[in-house]
Amino acid sequence: MPSVQRAHDELKKDGIQVITVSIDGTGEAAVKPVFAKGGYTMPALLDQHMEVARGFGVRGVPSTVIVDRKGMINARGLGHVDFDGQVLRKYVRALARN
Repeated sequence: MPSVQRAHDELKKDGIQVITVSIDGTGEAAVKPVFAKGGYTMPALLDQHMEVARGFGVRGVPSTVIVDRKGMINARGLGHVDFDGQVLRKYVRALARN
């Protein structure tokens, strides 16, 4: 999660949103303490019934879905993603320019 927070902090300067989605059935009760302890400030969507996850075709966690300004899925990944990597950030910035 720290690398997701760093990506959020950097990319928001470019008008790009990094949003986390929690599928934990207990919702805010599970997310709030984790975010407070880690000092995380990026938005967290609570998806207790996995409606958003299913809509994006998420089959496991952690998953990453990159959506462009038109709402189209441009990339997805299953497992750990290096949000500190410049390749990912360059890709996301290029999408934002289109």
